[in-house]
Amino acid sequence: MKIITLIFFLSFFVLFRESAAASNSLAKETSPYLLQHKDNPVDWHPWGEEAFLKAKKENKLIFLSIGYSTCHWCHVMAHESFENEHFAKLLNKYFISIKVDREELPHIDSFYQKVYRTMNSKGGGWPLTIMMTADKKPFFSGTYVPLSAGYGSRGLVDIINSVSTISHQKLAQMGEKVLLSVEQSQKFSNQKAQLMSGLANKTISDFKSYYDFNNSGFSNRPKFPEASKIILLLKLYEITKNKESLDMSLSALDAMAKGGIYDQIEGGFYRYTVDEKWQIPHFEKMLYTNGELLEAYSLAYKHTKNPLYKKIIDETIAQMDKRFQIGGVYMSASNADSKNREGRNEEGFYFVYEHDEAFEYLKKRGLKELEINAALGYLGITEDGNFEGHLSNPHITADVGPKVLQRAKELLLEMRKTREYPFVDNKINTAWNALYIKGKFKAAIADKKYVIQAKKSLDALLEKMYIKGELYHQTIANVKPMQKALLEDYAFFTSALFEAYQATLEQRYFKLYKEIVEKSITLFYREGRWLESNDGFKTYADISERAYASALAQQSINLLNYATVLADMKKFAMAKEIAELYSATINASPSSYPTATLASLMFEYEPIFIKSTKSNLDSFDANDIKYPFVYRYVYDADEYLACKINSCFSYDTEFEKVKKDIESLLKR
Repeated sequence: MKIITLIFFLSFFVLFRESAAASNSLAKETSPYLLQHKDNPVDWHPWGEEAFLKAKKENKLIFLSIGYSTCHWCHVMAHESFENEHFAKLLNKYFISIKVDREELPHIDSFYQKVYRTMNSKGGGWPLTIMMTADKKPFFSGTYVPLSAGYGSRGLVDIINSVSTISHQKLAQMGEKVLLSVEQSQKFSNQKAQLMSGLANKTISDFKSYYDFNNSGFSNRPKFPEASKIILLLKLYEITKNKESLDMSLSALDAMAKGGIYDQIEGGFYRYTVDEKWQIPHFEKMLYTNGELLEAYSLAYKHTKNPLYKKIIDETIAQMDKRFQIGGVYMSASNADSKNREGRNEEGFYFVYEHDEAFEYLKKRGLKELEINAALGYLGITEDGNFEGHLSNPHITADVGPKVLQRAKELLLEMRKTREYPFVDNKINTAWNALYIKGKFKAAIADKKYVIQAKKSLDALLEKMYIKGELYHQTIANVKPMQKALLEDYAFFTSALFEAYQATLEQRYFKLYKEIVEKSITLFYREGRWLESNDGFKTYADISERAYASALAQQSINLLNYATVLADMKKFAMAKEIAELYSATINASPSSYPTATLASLMFEYEPIFIKSTKSNLDSFDANDIKYPFVYRYVYDADEYLACKINSCFSYDTEFEKVKKDIESLLKR
């Protein structure tokens, strides 16, 4: 009996050792994306000096793979290559492999996206694949790379075998040239250009030159929401009253609201569509996408009072709060893939419908055939389908819905409840939370209850991510944050605090707003340039917009508002410095840099703060003033004062007089 017990123990010990050995160095990480790769046969390491020292010691190269947990093509590459035993042996032989969660280390991703653009003369994406020497000299860059040749690309196996025949010295020389080009691309001449006059009209013309007037939006395909462009168009309408600007913005919002990029059954937006008609999405839902779109739809509702926009706002908030909220703050994203009936991950499985199955389900629950045909037809759920096979992703096909639409949607939602909802990445990201909370404050124009909800979330974010005067970038639930905040966290957090103050006039928010602005300068401002981080990895922030608004452009707006309300000319100079540094780029293609262009317009059409007592300021809604940049500030004065950066140009005991003076500025 003792021998049997001993054999059993030894067998268990061996199995335990083998199981433990199967995990690589990612097993101790907290990032859900990194943990997805902890059992890969690839010997992954997290980003850090230890991995680079190991590469130098073993005379190996670095294989850097950057992605995120809800990225569909990241999963494809993982299944094809990183779970492949034979490929893993080849990779482990020549490389030390590093996995980066781009949501955890966006500044690392930002730098290597610049490397990709330099080497390929086009924008990158995810997954991002970089090969470099142990001293970080990159000689290869790609996005999704198949295991074997295909998709117009060489295969990873061929590339690695080819690289293995080249001396490290020669690879380093190639990498040095790449780094020199990246460095040159980040340099600016000392002479700053002047901001362009007439920028508003030029920007509208720029949009018109490539706007998709057939299907709406800013490209043919793939189609991204690009909320910051829509916000800019709506602001341009406020400035110029050019109806073309309004029409382009509303056309895009309508197309998305009725399209397959919007979850017609539950609410909330997917990240983008692969087709030009907004029908077929990659099904991941991102917190930042929905936060920025809340702001866009809220601004459109301000101008139109269109009930469709309020519906989108309400449904989006309800869905994001249901799926993403945890302890008052928000998780980052949900996956495109979900488990099918065989337990395998399948893109869009949770969200799409097979016509006959949906028809029978609705019929068994009391709907008549004519009603079912009308409802499914309206939602674009057809026998032919519009997704893989005969599956349909719901989208609106007519102007008016059938009477049974609401009941049909309830039953289609009920069908979904038999399926497993996609994986949700539980990272709590400060920048993305700030974008969503700001969007919720903006949504108060549709329903005042959102101010209360946004306040609760902002206070929860403060409690979790702002500890003893230190702001943090990200963590997961019930884990103390350790990674200090980046410029994007400070920029978007500042903007959310500003909106909180505008919505509530609570002094604590303004006090913290000032504190965060000041600290951001200390941490990230160096000799006229802004760093993306303060952790020793040097990469400069720029005005490019990738997945969401440019943090640097938002920082320019933050500094300008700060300077105006407090008459701080030093901050004004810093804000203008950003705009002037990139003025040539903005002037050449203003619609390509929407947040930076918006910031530039704010130097021509200056922010105005109405200063008075809190009771006076509570007596009006700043949204009712026909001026694009007007805000409130509690001040010890019984009259109303309208102030720019260097003067108060109107004051009166009657608000209507001050309002008239403000609105007259656009008529001059």
